[in-house]
Amino acid sequence: MEESKTKTLTTRLVVGFSLGGVFVFSLITPLLFALLVAIAVAAGTRELATAMRNSGWHVPRIPAMLAAFAMPFMTFFYGPQGQWLTLWASIGIMVGWRWLFLIFAKTSQGIKASLRDFGASAFVMVYVPLLLSFSILLINRPNGTAWVFGFVLTVVAIDTFGYLVGRVWGKTKLSPEISPKKTWEGLAASIAGAMFGGVVTALLVGGSIWFGLLFGFALLVSSVMGDLSESLIKRDLEVKDMGDVLPGHGGLMDRLDSLLPSAFVAYLLSHVLF
Repeated sequence: MEESKTKTLTTRLVVGFSLGGVFVFSLITPLLFALLVAIAVAAGTRELATAMRNSGWHVPRIPAMLAAFAMPFMTFFYGPQGQWLTLWASIGIMVGWRWLFLIFAKTSQGIKASLRDFGASAFVMVYVPLLLSFSILLINRPNGTAWVFGFVLTVVAIDTFGYLVGRVWGKTKLSPEISPKKTWEGLAASIAGAMFGGVVTALLVGGSIWFGLLFGFALLVSSVMGDLSESLIKRDLEVKDMGDVLPGHGGLMDRLDSLLPSAFVAYLLSHVLF
């Protein structure tokens, strides 16, 4: 058992450091970072849409992936206008796609089920590509690369500190009904990680230590809520992981869950400082 745990932890760390290396490399230029985000949200959107389809929620995967891939670039080149235009256009296309499928496949489906599918399509587009596309708006701000590095560092520190401490010393369950592996000991370590990441971010972007503590606390809340939200989604869909593309981590969505709301929060806080 101990050998198995050690092997799992080693695999998780190797994959984690590899992902970190890819992220740091993408910061060479904002456009390269936009490409990384586009690939990540397209893959994450496919995972979530597939999991929902397997549970009876019919989300058109092909238009969802294409729209998710396009949104970061539209945001990069056209700002918030391109971001929101892509969102509403993609939802319209996905609703039309599903509607045409029902017509040509001559599939009988009630209005309530159809509205549920349309709502699921909108949810997927808002939850994955829209939320993470705020990181594109963030990197386009003055000193944007430092902002993005700091925000990701903070989220990673929150997750990593909490995971390692919770794995070794965690005993008191935080919310066993939603996420049985989360512990109060892990949460305390996540708080320390949040303060560390927040202070580093403040130093990088020229903010005060007080702003760094605020930044860390805000991302702690958004990271925990993002993690618990995906746990609720997985429980409702009756899946353990969103996928298996990342050994030791599960699916890509299992790594994006904390970053999604945190990208939006970090973008808002960048306006507070300036």
